[in-house]
Amino acid sequence: MSIMDNEKIGYIFIISAMLIWGSVGVFARFIPQPSIVIVFYRVLFASLSLLFMLAYNKDLNFDLKGNNKILILTMGVALALNWIFFFKAIKITTIASATLSYYSAPIILTMLSIIFLKEKLTKQGTAALLLGFIGISVMLLGGSSNGLTTIQLKGIGYGLIAAAFYALFTLNNKLVSNLSAQYLTLLQTGISCLILLPFIIHYPLPNLKSLFLLLIMGVVHTAIGLILYIKGLRISKVQDVGALSYLDPLSAIFFGIIVFGEIPSLATLIGGGLILFGSYIIISK
Repeated sequence: MSIMDNEKIGYIFIISAMLIWGSVGVFARFIPQPSIVIVFYRVLFASLSLLFMLAYNKDLNFDLKGNNKILILTMGVALALNWIFFFKAIKITTIASATLSYYSAPIILTMLSIIFLKEKLTKQGTAALLLGFIGISVMLLGGSSNGLTTIQLKGIGYGLIAAAFYALFTLNNKLVSNLSAQYLTLLQTGISCLILLPFIIHYPLPNLKSLFLLLIMGVVHTAIGLILYIKGLRISKVQDVGALSYLDPLSAIFFGIIVFGEIPSLATLIGGGLILFGSYIIISK
């Protein structure tokens, strides 16, 4: 298989992960729990499902020789902090401001890939990143003329911190290549679970309906989504992954249309078109 064909398979993995993650908001809306509780049960059910899968396949021989254990620990910490700060941003500022600041992550990721991975910035990658950033800006800020309060600025700061942790998480995944995606995802979610545990022990156990939805979020949106993302990341350029990640919020809007009948505005349609065009540039090159 040629390198180009291999990259296209990587793009399919990344796009699949983005579509899965875009639907997570639909499930979260039906769970009457604080954000940190939702995040905890996501990673808990993800790690348990991966542990069961590996045990069923009799593939529990963990071998971390040759791997940088600090990098693996950093990934688990970054994954947890990424979600924590993102939800903190959502709580104190508008969804538009929080999401826009959070989706500066592809830009941060591209800069990190140039510095640490020595990737050359391609014309297609640059164009796709710019189109994605402009598209998400048009979608989220189109028609808004309100000024930002101090609290909203603080929320944007949390969103930028979350974006930095997301970029760090992705970069570290690229650096660890001799461990299977399943093992790596298990380690990441397990570490995240341990980090979040002290913060949720005083919350009551969710009801059965919420637990069922959280189970789906853990298995599908977290375990399967992360495995697809890591597999795609390993055979794709980081800057391309950054550009394709803008499909996450775009897919979330379409799921909102299908499930909740939320009709997008003209700004959303224009911004979404720019994102799709940027993704087309990446896939068709």
